[in-house]
Amino acid sequence: MRILYGLMVAVIVLFLFLKGDLQERKGELPVFMKTDEISRLHQSKININIKATYRPSNFNLKKLKEDYNNLWAHLNHLYQTNDVEAGKEYYTENWFKFICNNRQTPKSTVNIRTDSIHHLNILNWSSDQLVCTAIDSNIILKYEKPERREKVTIAFVLLFQGDHWRLDALRIINIQPF
Repeated sequence: MRILYGLMVAVIVLFLFLKGDLQERKGELPVFMKTDEISRLHQSKININIKATYRPSNFNLKKLKEDYNNLWAHLNHLYQTNDVEAGKEYYTENWFKFICNNRQTPKSTVNIRTDSIHHLNILNWSSDQLVCTAIDSNIILKYEKPERREKVTIAFVLLFQGDHWRLDALRIINIQPF
């Protein structure tokens, strides 16, 4: 009799497990499966000069270029719309909190900014390959309305979290009309 009850409980548990496994999962796709529409078409020329003691591999530099390009696509989008949520995957938690605390409501504007050239000087590359400190000494920014161009120098810190580089700190050093 105990064997019959045990077998019956096992069949019911197996049935519930299989039924639960067949249910369609609803919800948001994980980040690595999403297509990033903002950065998909963004293309900047990025030159890299390494001044760090520890030198990154070619694979790490390729990944840095790709993520830095995507980061600037999201920074430009943030400038145009104040939409913080769209680029949250490219900011660390502290940087995201800082932007959220200092942002205004989302806006729709014709004020479009594009970046075309970057010259990265990597000053520090950690041996665990999770931190990059650099100066971008030649960012050319073009604004459509009002039409103007600027040459900007910034210092920044990127942290490798998850599957890509994220912005942790940024400081504008110099801005010149171009």
